[in-house]
Amino acid sequence: MKRLKIISTIIILTSLLACEPSVTFTDPQPIDMNNLSKFSIKLQGQYLSLSDNSTLIIGEKLIQRIYDYNYKIHPNQLDSNSRIYGDTIINLNTFERAIIRQDGDSLILHIHNIDTLFQMDLDNVVRKFKGYYFLNTCYDKTSWSVKKMQLSEGELIISSISTKQDLENLKEITETPKDTVQTYKFTATKKQFKEFIKNEGFSDTEIFARQR
Repeated sequence: MKRLKIISTIIILTSLLACEPSVTFTDPQPIDMNNLSKFSIKLQGQYLSLSDNSTLIIGEKLIQRIYDYNYKIHPNQLDSNSRIYGDTIINLNTFERAIIRQDGDSLILHIHNIDTLFQMDLDNVVRKFKGYYFLNTCYDKTSWSVKKMQLSEGELIISSISTKQDLENLKEITETPKDTVQTYKFTATKKQFKEFIKNEGFSDTEIFARQR
C-alpha cells in the first residue's frame, strides 16, 4: 500500500539517527576517552517523547524508538492496487494487509513502528564526559556524527548539532576556515570540544519524560 509505505518512510527518515548529518567529526568525541561497554542501570528504562508521544527504550546497548498511534486517511488516498475487504486493506501486488476501522468517510489505520536509533558496536560508540553521554556514529573512517544525551530530574534530553549558531561556534572554536563547503567535518581537541559544550553547543534538543 503506497500510502502506508510513505507513512513508514516518513517515520524512519525523521528519527534521531536516521539520515547522514551535515556535521561530523574526524574522530569519536571526546577524543582520548574510553568507550562505555553498556549504558548504566540509571539510564536504562522507558521514556515518553514530549513532542510526539513516541516511546524511547534504552537497554544495556540499545536505544529504540516506538511509534504507536492511529492515522486517519481518506479512501481516495490509497493507490490503485489497494482494496478494502471488511476491516482490512489488502495490496493486490504484495498481499500486505492492514487493519482499519471506519470513521465517517475516513479510514483509521493503526501505525506501529520500532526504529533502532543506536546500538553499541564498533561503528557506534558511547563516551561519558562531564556528566553527559555522547553517542558517536561512524559513517566512514573519518566521519563521526555526535549526539549529546543527559538524564536530569526524570527528563532525558537528546541534543544534536544543526543550527547555524552551532556551526559558527564550532568553526570559531576549531579555527576552521569560514569558506568550508556545505557539509562540515571538524577536528576538535578535548579542550575545544569541552568549550563547545560550555558555549551551549548541541542546541537542537528533544526531551523525553521518564516512565519507568
